[in-house]
Amino acid sequence: MTHASRAPGAIGAGAPTGRAQVAARAAMLALCLITALSLFMVYVSAVEYKTDAPLSYTGLDMIGRATGGKSNGAVHPMIIMLIAACAALAASVVYNKGAFLPCLASGTAVAALLLFRFDMYFAEQREFNFTSGMTTFGAGWYVAAACMSAALIAAVAHSVHSSKRAFASSRSGAIPSSALPEGYKPPSLGAIIARDFRKHWPVYLMILPTLAFYIVWCYGPIQGIVIAFNNFTPRKGFWGSEWAGLKWFREFFRSPFAWRTARNTLMINVLNLLIGFPAPIIFALMLNEMRGALYKRVVQTVTYIPHFISLVVLCGLLIDFVGTEGVVTTVMGWFGFPKNNLLANARYFRSVYLASDIWQHLGWNSIIYLSALAGISPELYEAAIIDGAGKTRQMWHVTLPGITPTITILLILQIGQMMSVGYEKIILLYNSLIYETADVISTYVYRIGIENADFSRSTAVSLFNSLINFSLVVVANRVSGAVSETSLW
Repeated sequence: MTHASRAPGAIGAGAPTGRAQVAARAAMLALCLITALSLFMVYVSAVEYKTDAPLSYTGLDMIGRATGGKSNGAVHPMIIMLIAACAALAASVVYNKGAFLPCLASGTAVAALLLFRFDMYFAEQREFNFTSGMTTFGAGWYVAAACMSAALIAAVAHSVHSSKRAFASSRSGAIPSSALPEGYKPPSLGAIIARDFRKHWPVYLMILPTLAFYIVWCYGPIQGIVIAFNNFTPRKGFWGSEWAGLKWFREFFRSPFAWRTARNTLMINVLNLLIGFPAPIIFALMLNEMRGALYKRVVQTVTYIPHFISLVVLCGLLIDFVGTEGVVTTVMGWFGFPKNNLLANARYFRSVYLASDIWQHLGWNSIIYLSALAGISPELYEAAIIDGAGKTRQMWHVTLPGITPTITILLILQIGQMMSVGYEKIILLYNSLIYETADVISTYVYRIGIENADFSRSTAVSLFNSLINFSLVVVANRVSGAVSETSLW
């Protein structure tokens, strides 16, 4: 009797091949298809608050902008997220061999459906013309929720099963069976953890302060994101304030600030990625080729100094440098440029910000690359020299490959901040004359949340920003893992 061979499956690594694999793929694709067909069914029913007329909307109505109230003419974002998640789930089932993407896609779909229901239930009358308390959910929503919940459970089950099989395989292969005593049973994962804790308990105690810090200051405040979904008032607190659905997200995207802040944030980060990110790499390569030890130390010290200057002092110096009579504008005047205050002209703000950012962090950011360069074996250079490689060939074939993992990790982290720009520096530099190019998402959140005390709106914008950054990190990490052997996880 023959047994089917084992190979990574469509949903989780280690899923059985043959009929079981085909059945798993077919079942998952069927769930995606049924979810797509559920869009033709009723998702929500209600009563029109002015005329008491019955209202019912299918998923296609939500896509086709056929809703009433202020949302008429707008696609519901949660339905779009559901469709995108279903498409990603179907693609991952067909092409992907891991379990991460199916879990992420199905989990996103379930979250989108829950947020849709939450939004419909707590939306204001003017948003969809619904009478309060008269909203019900149709078969379409329940069918989609059941399908995506089943997909999520299946993906998680396959992931857990695959992890257990991989762990058991690694344990059984660590020691040859012939070297084990008869009747030996490998310890369970819990037993291994308990044994490791007894052996290394001082190390675990050293970790406790760090864990406490993150739990108290990073994970504890996460509950505050709920104010993005309610009309927060400090007197009623996080959970006592009235729920508002996705009101604040809609208000932001309908405002004239949404496109401006998103555009400026992306422009600054894209320029920083194209120019600012390679700058410390090039600088580190140049320092690595210097043979004069004293001159090298002087250059490093001079370039490190701006990093340690207080941001307030640094911005004050920068304002003086680019003022009408500043050093920078004076030098530019020698080349025929008009001697105008650069921070009073919106077209120059991005250039000033990027140049000052490189000046401030060039030397400090090069330290990690210099450390990576120091770890490259001199024997590789000796072998390259024997083969006749010059300095340029050595850099391309020895130096850069040696620091590629470091560059990849830092690039992933940089991409994960594409929707974030530190508000402190921009607030110290900008003014009402350059809002058109200087106003970014973080400064908008600061103005709305701190200056105007509109906590719910600012939290909604900040949460949206964080979700985009998280998505970028995940995508960049998966792409890096696919094209190279380097990734964060």
